[in-house]
Amino acid sequence: MDKYVYRNIEDAPAYDVANCENGAGTIANVTLFGDEAKMPVVGPRNPEAADNFHYVHRTTLPVGGGVGEHLHTGNEQFYLIIEGEGEVTLCGKVMPVKPWSIALIRSGGSHGIRNTGSTPLVYLCVETGLVNN
Repeated sequence: MDKYVYRNIEDAPAYDVANCENGAGTIANVTLFGDEAKMPVVGPRNPEAADNFHYVHRTTLPVGGGVGEHLHTGNEQFYLIIEGEGEVTLCGKVMPVKPWSIALIRSGGSHGIRNTGSTPLVYLCVETGLVNN
């Protein structure tokens, strides 16, 4: 396995995911890096390809769109807000987000995100597995 990975945004696959709550549209995803071709994940991850690193997505939520609160087990994930405003739910607690807000969820916790602003909400979603020491 190579000791590095390099990818430009032009190399990344883009796709839409019909995963917004309340029928508010679709999530536009770009997989910048990772072994997840499309959400949701079906089947086991490939440890040869990603080790404990799963993926980086650039996700765009339409106005009013959201990803409902969901549990994470066996992995950690964070959202880094790039554009727009909204709210993130972490273990049932709702907090506002704006550009350069970051929200981390650890294994056993839950999170969700919703666009409450008047423009699309763009964020990076990064997921890693747990390292067994």
